[in-house]
Amino acid sequence: MNDNTSNNTTANELPSNDIAKKALITLVAVIGYGSWALYSNWPADSDAHGQMIAIRAACIQGFYSGFLTLITVIALEAIFLRLNKKLNCRSNMIVTVAITAIMQYSIIVPVHIFNQTPNILITLLPGFIIGTIFSTVFLMSVKAKHYPAS
Repeated sequence: MNDNTSNNTTANELPSNDIAKKALITLVAVIGYGSWALYSNWPADSDAHGQMIAIRAACIQGFYSGFLTLITVIALEAIFLRLNKKLNCRSNMIVTVAITAIMQYSIIVPVHIFNQTPNILITLLPGFIIGTIFSTVFLMSVKAKHYPAS
């Protein structure tokens, strides 16, 4: 009975730590990507209409990036673990990162087109690079957690 209580306590502690990590990563994504979108789309002149578009782009990119960060870590782990039986580890990591990137950008690119964001590529490029690195490092931690001998 003590073993079960001990295991339940450990199981209960891990999710709150996991939630705190996810919340911090989400906050960093909102501020970082939102700020970049604002900066990369701010008009050189004092055009109020251009400024409003830049502010909307910042809100879109910031909130989308924060939400997406939460969804991405869940999807990365789920896809990686599901494909692990079908692909070798390296191929699995590449396919998992590619699937999540395709899902992410198939949503955000049309949103920025609808917003008439002037510099979509510049707005999204840092996130693509950072997101790919983040996803790869995250998958390495998943691999280490579930397959320490690999």
